[in-house]
Amino acid sequence: MSDQRYDAPTAQVATTAAPAVARSPRVGYVPARTNTVRDGIAVALLVLALLLPWNLDFGLGVTGSDGALWLLVVVVTLLALAAALAPHVGPFRLDAPEPDVRRTSRIRLMLSLPYVVVAIGFLGHHLLETVRDGGTGVAPPGVGPGLLVGIGGALLAAQTPVTSITIEDNKFRRWYAVARVLGAVSIALATLSVGWNLFWRLRYLFVTEVDFGRQDVAVIITTLLYGAVALIALVIASRWLIEKSAAARLATTALGASAALAATLVWVFPVGRDIDAFHGIAQNTSTAAVGYEGYLFWAAAAAIVAPTTLYAVFLVKPPTIGAYRSAAQKCLTLIAFWAFAAAALRVADYVIAVSLDLPHALYDSVAMTLFNLFAGFIARWLHRQLARVEVAPSVIAAFSGLLFVFTLANLAIGVALAPRYAEPPSDAIYGNNLAQQITSTFDLVICLLSLAVLVAMLFTGPLAGYLVRRREKRASPAPPKPLEPDAEAAPEPATAAAPTVGTPQPKPVPRIVRLKEDSTTVIDAPQTLRILRREPTSDPTTRITPPQE
Repeated sequence: MSDQRYDAPTAQVATTAAPAVARSPRVGYVPARTNTVRDGIAVALLVLALLLPWNLDFGLGVTGSDGALWLLVVVVTLLALAAALAPHVGPFRLDAPEPDVRRTSRIRLMLSLPYVVVAIGFLGHHLLETVRDGGTGVAPPGVGPGLLVGIGGALLAAQTPVTSITIEDNKFRRWYAVARVLGAVSIALATLSVGWNLFWRLRYLFVTEVDFGRQDVAVIITTLLYGAVALIALVIASRWLIEKSAAARLATTALGASAALAATLVWVFPVGRDIDAFHGIAQNTSTAAVGYEGYLFWAAAAAIVAPTTLYAVFLVKPPTIGAYRSAAQKCLTLIAFWAFAAAALRVADYVIAVSLDLPHALYDSVAMTLFNLFAGFIARWLHRQLARVEVAPSVIAAFSGLLFVFTLANLAIGVALAPRYAEPPSDAIYGNNLAQQITSTFDLVICLLSLAVLVAMLFTGPLAGYLVRRREKRASPAPPKPLEPDAEAAPEPATAAAPTVGTPQPKPVPRIVRLKEDSTTVIDAPQTLRILRREPTSDPTTRITPPQE
């Protein structure tokens, strides 16, 4: 069904901020708030990237950072900041006397491109170190939160300004194509990462002459299970980057923001030493956990698709549930898979520990498994209910809050119940005393995704009516004061204002409109009623005045 609010023709409204005679036809209407918010976020992310580590070898707070590399990073950051400010300050701003959105777009892209090249160089350095130090136990440099945040800010600053011309000409089609390429590349790199880790974990079985025993079977099972779970989770999420729907782009936005925020929180807070084995940076672990091949590309794709997607979605008032529910379903699919997979891996770890006579705790394993199962069942139930309309939005929002609590509890008890040494080992490189190093940054990403689902369900459910009523109350004019019964009714002013002398008036557009109830003008009736008969202009009969008597 179509809605009359969206099918009605758009009225031509003259604006004083940018007159039509002074504006270039290559710019069109400029949504000032949309461009200001996007470029402001780009500036904040670029500045924040300088305050965070980019990998294990470089960044603020990392000892031994190269000075020349610092100079290069500062220079490309300044260029990206200039790209973000170009549409607002200087000769390339969109409110200049002769603006040109194509010229401004090219300037933004050229100024931001060096930052992207430097980011690719950091990624290439990580890949080279991973291949060179494979199988030695040396942690590769990885991809830190500074690079995740910085690449997002650089891509926000590189995009074309949002104007009516760029929207109508579909100038963002190429940017969406870049996001789809990033999704395909992330899946390819994740597959290579899992295969590489499998090779180094199982290589000793073919190069050494040892008896094949239960411990070797356990190594093979755990390596295959952890690698398969990590790869499937990454494929589920990276497929959103390849799809062309608004729901997929909304889910990508939530995923990229969650990944960048999770990596930042893990590094900043001291508890990050326990949450993540390598302090939120080197994610390429021996069990092929979800790492740079997911986080970096998710953050980059989110920066590409977020501005125009949110701009288009927020234009619909009140917010429609369709796009939000479809995006929430995608997030719930990933949450449910990760919860059930984590429960299965905990059961496998316990069985292997029992079979090899390793230390194990039945209570801890059962507690963590149950929390994972509860979170998985809630996510699966919500996924099914979102496809229906029988359940009230308040119930959906309540269970979304319960899901967020369980995902957060999974992370908390996973860290609290993990086995630890009585004292930190002498050769510890992880900064904690965990007996078995865990990589749970992705668990924090899942927590933030469940929080995003909760916010979406609240603003399209229980809070939707309140927001709509508040907006209508703010936009509606004050009601007229009622007249007293015995008071003389004064004639109301005419609805239409008199034309201004000497000002050419635009021709009215023929439209069928419905007048408001309070817009009728009351006209006083004349004292004497007379019926006048208009003389027909086509009457050939000549009227003769009768003679006077």
